[in-house]
Amino acid sequence: MNHKHLVLVSLLTASGLAQAQASKWIEIEDEAMMVPAFNLTVDEMDGMSIYDSTGERVGEVDDILIGEDGTSMAASLDIGGFLGIGEKDVVVPLDSLTMGEEGLVTTMDREGLESLPEYED
Repeated sequence: MNHKHLVLVSLLTASGLAQAQASKWIEIEDEAMMVPAFNLTVDEMDGMSIYDSTGERVGEVDDILIGEDGTSMAASLDIGGFLGIGEKDVVVPLDSLTMGEEGLVTTMDREGLESLPEYED
């Protein structure tokens, strides 16, 4: 991937994350609802581990969210902390995550995730 493509991907990811932070989200309560991006149910995604691109575990899925518009979807992630102490919820759009061998993978590193605004559910 050349430098221009890398910059474009970074900008698109940043704009998606900015939109995720600015949107109003509703927690999906129906655990049987399918999440089309991953062909998994909300229940199957709940608690799924999140890894950064280096393979370091950086958190887990707390909730699956849908935007007020009814079309955009995101995940609330528990990141940081140790044994549940000091954890922080942040929101990332589902299209910024991919399925890995052991869980979901984000292109952001731990510091990037921890710098996102805290999500109050």
